[in-house]
Amino acid sequence: LGGPVGAVGDPPGCVPQDWEQRQEEDTLLIERILLLVRNVLHIPPDPTEEQGVDGDASVHDRVLWALHISGMDDLLKFLASAQVEQQWALHVLEIISLMFRDQ
Repeated sequence: LGGPVGAVGDPPGCVPQDWEQRQEEDTLLIERILLLVRNVLHIPPDPTEEQGVDGDASVHDRVLWALHISGMDDLLKFLASAQVEQQWALHVLEIISLMFRDQ
């Protein structure tokens, strides 16, 4: 991944493509990944699974932690703030609202 660094605010190690340079497959892949993340976060909590020792992280919290560790939160911030990535705004908004569910 050690290529050139993208613009300020880009996820580390990411060299963004201009939307004109993206193939249709790239756009579909981005959309499918965002939809997958949204759908995973949309899964309702299982009350039997959530009954643990006080202080245990819920499944939702563990998913959020995994997204953070993977850098997905930085990517979402980039997609939300980049002018040329406005086509993903609704997906990003849904994901962020689901991230804050039950907080």
